[in-house]
Amino acid sequence: MVRASSTWIAADLATAHPPLVRLAELMDSREHLATLPTPLHHAPRLSRTLRREAWLKRDDLTGVGLGGNKIRKMELLAALARAEGADTLVSVGAAQSNHARTVAMVAAIAKMNCHLILSGDEPAESSPPSGNLLLTDLVGAELHWTGTDSWDDLAQTAKEVTAALAREGRRVFWIPVGGSVPHGAAAFVAAYLELVGQLARAGLNASAVYCSSSSGGTQAGLHLGAVLARRVLAEELPAGAMPRVVGVDVAKIYDPLAASVEQLATDTAELLGVQEIWQQALDDGAAPEVVTGYLGEGYAIPSTGSQEALRRLARTEGVILDPVYTAKGFQAFCEAPGEDPIVFWHTGGSPALFAHP
Repeated sequence: MVRASSTWIAADLATAHPPLVRLAELMDSREHLATLPTPLHHAPRLSRTLRREAWLKRDDLTGVGLGGNKIRKMELLAALARAEGADTLVSVGAAQSNHARTVAMVAAIAKMNCHLILSGDEPAESSPPSGNLLLTDLVGAELHWTGTDSWDDLAQTAKEVTAALAREGRRVFWIPVGGSVPHGAAAFVAAYLELVGQLARAGLNASAVYCSSSSGGTQAGLHLGAVLARRVLAEELPAGAMPRVVGVDVAKIYDPLAASVEQLATDTAELLGVQEIWQQALDDGAAPEVVTGYLGEGYAIPSTGSQEALRRLARTEGVILDPVYTAKGFQAFCEAPGEDPIVFWHTGGSPALFAHP
């Protein structure tokens, strides 16, 4: 099979490893929007403050709409939407949702309409949009404010908006919160294998990779990627190039989050045709790992710890986090037990920084 010039390691290995073929096919058919592979940066000044070796996987540098990890998911979801003949993307999120902003950006690039169902109240006309809202406004997304922070209420409003658009003759493609569906998670199976290649080439024996986790799609994909790497590529890669994945619950969208991550990984394994490998891993105890205790007062609300973590990375490496999502995950990363080196998967979100005092 002749492949397009993919930048991820699985494309080079799929022919020799049949379990990776379906993943390679999905990645070959994606909308090529992100700048990949994203860098894996050593953080020497941060490492000195932590007294352990720290590395940053820079998905804040994916290139579209001020970056972020969600564009990886949207590459596959946009391709699926186009294949289904959709002309309108509909999704849901918090007022400063990085996911919602990315959906709006991709819709603009793909020449599709975009409707976003957002939590909270519409800002007053005297208060100009800021952060992610400024970007969604810039690309012409239509916003539907729900006046609530209940995810159930947001989902109900999304159903009503989708039904109304369908009655108008729109061909709607619905994207759940965070793009956390099998196609979205599959993008992070590939992303984990991208990291594997970088670790192997650098000769790094990483013990863990930490990521902020909310709707679970990023963590589910990374975790399934780790399972596939260990069970399909183990003979070709050093053990340290296949670190375990630790998700940091920063939203409490699902409780328990680990169960939702496991179910999404199961569904993604079915999409990729690797159910037997995944089930055997579960039987052997390879359940997703979730760290709690970093939410603070609630989702989308900065905490004292997240503010301190944000300042720490900015003042050591000049790398910017957002105060309510990546910063909470980074706080957990800084306090993580165990051996080094460890990797923090920077999922982006810096536009939200400009919406908080």
